[in-house]
Amino acid sequence: MAFYSEEIIEEVRSANDIVDVVSNYVQLKRNGSNYFGLCPFHREKTPSFSVASEKQIFHCFGCGKGGNVIKFVMGVENISFVEAIQMLAERAKIDLPSNDTRDLYLSQDELLQKEQSKKNMYEINKLAGRFFYENIKKSKVAQEYIIKRSIEPATVRKFGLGFALDDNGLTKLLTSKGFPEADMLATGLIGKSDFGKLYDKFKNRFMFPIFDIRGKVVAFGGRSLESAEVLKAQRIPKYINSPENAIYTKGRHLYALNLARKSNEKMKKILVVEGYMDVVSPHQAGITNVVASLGTALTEHQGRLLRQYADEIILSYDSDDAGQTAIERGLEVLRSLGVSAKVLQMTGAKDPDEYVLKYGPERFKKLMDDSISYAEYKISRLKKMYNLSDTTEKIKFLTKMAEILSKIDNNIERDIYVDKFSVELGVGKEAILAEIEKKTLRSTIGNKQTNNISQNFLSKNIVTNNPSRANEDLIIYLLSKKNENVFKELKENIDISEIEDSVKKNIIIKLYDLYETGNINNRAVDSVCQSDEEFNVLTEILMNENMNGDTEKVLSEVIKSFQVESLKNKRNTLMKKLSSVSTNEERESIAIELYEINNKLGQLMIR
Repeated sequence: MAFYSEEIIEEVRSANDIVDVVSNYVQLKRNGSNYFGLCPFHREKTPSFSVASEKQIFHCFGCGKGGNVIKFVMGVENISFVEAIQMLAERAKIDLPSNDTRDLYLSQDELLQKEQSKKNMYEINKLAGRFFYENIKKSKVAQEYIIKRSIEPATVRKFGLGFALDDNGLTKLLTSKGFPEADMLATGLIGKSDFGKLYDKFKNRFMFPIFDIRGKVVAFGGRSLESAEVLKAQRIPKYINSPENAIYTKGRHLYALNLARKSNEKMKKILVVEGYMDVVSPHQAGITNVVASLGTALTEHQGRLLRQYADEIILSYDSDDAGQTAIERGLEVLRSLGVSAKVLQMTGAKDPDEYVLKYGPERFKKLMDDSISYAEYKISRLKKMYNLSDTTEKIKFLTKMAEILSKIDNNIERDIYVDKFSVELGVGKEAILAEIEKKTLRSTIGNKQTNNISQNFLSKNIVTNNPSRANEDLIIYLLSKKNENVFKELKENIDISEIEDSVKKNIIIKLYDLYETGNINNRAVDSVCQSDEEFNVLTEILMNENMNGDTEKVLSEVIKSFQVESLKNKRNTLMKKLSSVSTNEERESIAIELYEINNKLGQLMIR
């Protein structure tokens, strides 16, 4: 049987957006932040099956079935866990050992050896990152570059910035650690001459380590610090990057997303830029919702990643033709994924790095707030292609503009643009609307079905007649926030042994373990679930829309409520016991306990 590590499973899951996968089986319609449709696991007339893009889970409020994208495929296709992984990997074009014909007859030991090779590559990259970081102290050139670019020491540490010396020091280090030659070569950090001699491939370069969303170093970018004249004369590339390999595919990662996502669980917006320093400078200035697309036009996978962490994506690429083409492609990718996308317009600086240093973070934030929409950007680009003073050219422009506006689903947004361009171009609003109508192809299938979604499922409230159950649900909800301070408060004030529901108790214990082992930020919350029952319980809690509130307030209330219920249960137990005791001493002892409990209850109730 095939063996897959947790890293591979997580890679496959993150590469398959649950909304995209489920849409192949269920007609989904968006309602609020979630999507609804008829459940594929039981017969129903009113949609009760919900999918959450942000949380990457599904739950049916009719039959109670829930889980992640892997559980969905297992259920809907009636296949095993391994088969679901293989199916999703093939969908995302991820190579698995079992998908390689050369691996079909490999033994379990041989498959484990391949996984060990990947672990070695991660460890090599980790050591290399530390090695390059330490090299800054040894390089005057690197230190001068840091001063020149106004990079603060804390920023160097935060991003793990470093320098590659020209001394083959990394090769010597890795060789001394006993890493297999094949694994060293596979990372792209080490090369091999025609004479069989190993050497450092990154030399005299300022190093930018690239982390995956779990915080593991998967690749490096190296910038030459030579002058533009020297680079041109000697044909030295300004940047060289790690090659794609078993642990790194550039179109599947975003530079600094591991840092950006930690700054906020669900950001309102993320800015996507081109260069490493275009990320570093804003972060240093306190603008932490900035990532880079690693020198490539935005891919669908990157778009899905971004959709998980922000409601709106802003693109900022170079103003040259290549940069503008990349923006157009990026906008189309994001639009096809249902993501709100805008474009940053910048004057007075060539890139975000220069702008932040020149004008400061507040003006840059204002620039982000003033980003223009997909339609405005497309139309502004279109204007440059036509002479609007010529009637024929103007008609061509208006026809093309109507085509752009016809792709806007929001009628209010479209109407605003029609009004704006009607006045600006001196053309009747009705004429523009008529042209849009000609180009608009609308589907009405399923609209009535969506509008009739049962409000019971949308308004399902955590408040129940059983306070204990409500508290247990809220504890799981709070733990899902991945907040260390919240976890510490819960652990200090709530006794897990008093949790009544065994399934919820198991979930809470395993979530506690993720916090205590430091893995909470590297694992999806639903990774603690092992049984169908646990998946069903967890997804129902996480899908409850009424749970979204002020975390601190919810935490305070749940601790208070849990303590009140705990004291009431103890009081009831003592009251029953009081009626059966025979001696005055026992009665007096119970009375004292009851007095103390009532005292504590009184104090809690007046808070």
